Amino acid sequence: MRKIGYPKTRMKTLTREVSMTLNIEDQFLWQLGENIDRLVTIDVMSYGVIGPLFEAAREVNGGAPLCLSAAARLRERVKPGDTVLLTTGLILPGHYPYGETDGPIGTAVLARALALGLGARVLVAVEPELMAVNAALLRTAELQVISAEALAREDGQLRAVASVVELPREVETARAASAAWIAEYGVKAVVAIEKPGANSLAIYHMVGGPDISADVGKGQTLFEVARENGVLTIGIGDRGNELGMGPIAATARALLPRGSACGCPCGRGVADETEADLAVLATVSNWGAYGVAACLAALLEQPDLIQSSELETALFATAVREGGVDGMTGRASPSADGVALNVHVGVVHMLAEIYRGQSARNPGPFSTPLVRKGRSRHQRPG
Repeated sequence: MRKIGYPKTRMKTLTREVSMTLNIEDQFLWQLGENIDRLVTIDVMSYGVIGPLFEAAREVNGGAPLCLSAAARLRERVKPGDTVLLTTGLILPGHYPYGETDGPIGTAVLARALALGLGARVLVAVEPELMAVNAALLRTAELQVISAEALAREDGQLRAVASVVELPREVETARAASAAWIAEYGVKAVVAIEKPGANSLAIYHMVGGPDISADVGKGQTLFEVARENGVLTIGIGDRGNELGMGPIAATARALLPRGSACGCPCGRGVADETEADLAVLATVSNWGAYGVAACLAALLEQPDLIQSSELETALFATAVREGGVDGMTGRASPSADGVALNVHVGVVHMLAEIYRGQSARNPGPFSTPLVRKGRSRHQRPG
């Protein structure tokens, strides 16, 4: 079939990566992925960072939509009863013990989609100070939070379940814990959402340069052990210093003011160098997780995997109540990265409308040739 409107290299990439999950003849799904990528990378704060990072990630991904690629890879790897390990959280310097709202909220949304859509068990690894807020967010997202021991006995089919475990700050302890989790739970994918990443010297930084290694759970070891065991690794970030941004490290080093020269004694810059199978970029990292969940909704034809505006509002309320603060302002307010709650709710509304895609699902006289020729009906992926 002739592909209309996209370079052949893009479709070849998508064919190679997600052939078992995504019907590659379905131009509607491709267009949905394009629209979601565009939405979650709108530079609403005009920092001038997300655009170049996003373009670099798309290039590394062969031009394929990032959120759609992540969803398709998860759909391919994760079967009912399998475990997905998520990691998130940043304790802001000077705000101990409080972590930012960007990351944990997106983690809860993605955990919900994985549990309800794929029948996955979800394991969330964070610093001990952030365990309570993450557990509360998972509960708000309609998951039953149980102990790690109980999770090992569950198959995820009777109820949507998750557990929160401690991600150690000491490297070797974190490595041992990572290996144990992957072996005991049969982890099939590891996803980081707004989690500090490490440079080539294994030093973790804030994007402005400060070394925060002493306060950070060593997520780099989690990705390293996962890759050693053939486990899918996905990083979701918004600045280039987050865990899993290794695929675009060169761009982050060149683009960020402290990308290659952090100003701390290590002198190697703030850009994360942790390798991952895929880097997903978004203006706010939560939005990247929302985009992946929305793409899973489309792949599985389960629109309720996209959170409602009411749930989005409830998640922010939970985060603030349990100790979350805006990472840009430091305030205990229902916002993330300086972006107000109503904007986050607006993104959720837009994701739902993109999913509906009425003119693409039911081509009419005002549909473009791309849609009319590329798609006549929406098929359930097999």
